[in-house]
Amino acid sequence: MKTKTILVGIAALFGSLAALAEPSEASNRVVVLTFGTNTSRLTLPAVSFQLVEGTEEGIGVAAARSCVSADPCAWLAGVSLPSGARITGLELEACDDDSASKVSFGLRRHPVPMQDAVPIVIGASTGIADTPGCALFPVTADHTVDNAANSYVAEVLAAPGVNVRFGALRVVYELQVSRAPAAATFLDVPTTHPFFQFVEALAASHITSGCGGGNFCPDEPVTRGQMAVFLAKALGLSFED
Repeated sequence: MKTKTILVGIAALFGSLAALAEPSEASNRVVVLTFGTNTSRLTLPAVSFQLVEGTEEGIGVAAARSCVSADPCAWLAGVSLPSGARITGLELEACDDDSASKVSFGLRRHPVPMQDAVPIVIGASTGIADTPGCALFPVTADHTVDNAANSYVAEVLAAPGVNVRFGALRVVYELQVSRAPAAATFLDVPTTHPFFQFVEALAASHITSGCGGGNFCPDEPVTRGQMAVFLAKALGLSFED
């Protein structure tokens, strides 16, 4: 028998509402995924970065960026992730076959309104003395996205040399369920209830208003019709193109 206990388990799996955009092979539309607590990656291709310092070599078949000016080059790209997402790392896709050069990368936030950058990840690089070739260069992070208070920017720096180039920067993140509030919304799901955090997330997302009388009825059966309402609201399902 399906119960609201099962529903809360589904809510814990979906986590907070968020968006990961991926291009559709069938068209130019963007497919938006609005659920899931597994680790995901937001890929920022090199072609999406804007050159802000230095002179770069023309983008070739591999769509990579490299620096050919006398001074290092700097590229910036905006990072768009849903509020509440936890950034756990960065991965730079790069090639380094030059023992005298390197590619550095990082992530920073700019507090609102229009304040100086605050580093989230800084100083990661492919190394100067090493020549690791083409690889993914990872670095860990721990930051919860707050779009109301910050804007986010990824940065890649490269010393001159066509044998040092980057193809993409990936932001590794996971969605989270909102932290439990101090007070309970429903009389029958107090703060000590094992599913309190997840029931409160459903209520705060306007997915459910309970079963009446100020209660949630966590142990009552759920009909197929009620389940349809819960899932459609949680996933933002729509018939529109």
